[in-house]
Amino acid sequence: MDKTEPFHKIKGLLVDIDGTLYFKGTPILGAIETVSNLRDKGVRLLFFTNTDSKSPRTVLNILQEYGFKINKDEIFTPIIALKEFLTKNPDKKSYLVTTEEVAEEFQEFPQVLGSEIPDFVIIGDFHDNWDVNRLNVAFKYVLKGAKLLGTQGNKYYLDRNGEPVIDTGSFVQMIANTANIIPKIFGKPSKEYFVQALNKLKLTPNEVLVVGDDLESDIQGAINSGIKGVLVKTGKGQFFDSKTTKIKPFKVIKSFSSISDFFK
Repeated sequence: MDKTEPFHKIKGLLVDIDGTLYFKGTPILGAIETVSNLRDKGVRLLFFTNTDSKSPRTVLNILQEYGFKINKDEIFTPIIALKEFLTKNPDKKSYLVTTEEVAEEFQEFPQVLGSEIPDFVIIGDFHDNWDVNRLNVAFKYVLKGAKLLGTQGNKYYLDRNGEPVIDTGSFVQMIANTANIIPKIFGKPSKEYFVQALNKLKLTPNEVLVVGDDLESDIQGAINSGIKGVLVKTGKGQFFDSKTTKIKPFKVIKSFSSISDFFK
């Protein structure tokens, strides 16, 4: 790592969670201490994730149970972004394809009853009731004019055993392609998601680094938003090969703890 580069302008970090702070149900070596050290140095932190199967509270609880000293206001998930959007559209009705836990997060917002056609079809992680008929109902609604909203754009994720599992983005794109429409994505790699995250830090793109393990969601998303992206070689990042991708991270580091070298 070239320590001569001017990192004095960096005031904050947008940090991915799963695969970056922990992996396979275990905190990554040095990550807990690094969060505390960065905070002591005055670095602003926002932990943003594509996790859409759990409520923001559960995401926070998991991190705190691992030993991370993180506050509620430092968590940003697609569920938070989507709720902010629906708050601005209070009269719109939705049809949800999500887990039961996430569906509870949206009880305050109008949802379709009977034969009504929704304004929005929301596709998220629905692994607790993986029924293709739910997707088919969503598809029919989209054909009838409902706007397709995807909680995030990941094609796949790695489960607790490190095995790949089809993720939300793949299902959203399947419906979008079949219906010949463009969906609205709320999580990574959506540029809007990164802009929202910057706004929460109250910093500009050149004052922030994105740190994550996913080339497409984290690094390409950062590049599209004018932010420097740092890839960690943990989680999905362990498979990184610069010869097989056109996506070029600003830096590639061994793990999250290596980010401390930027702030010495």
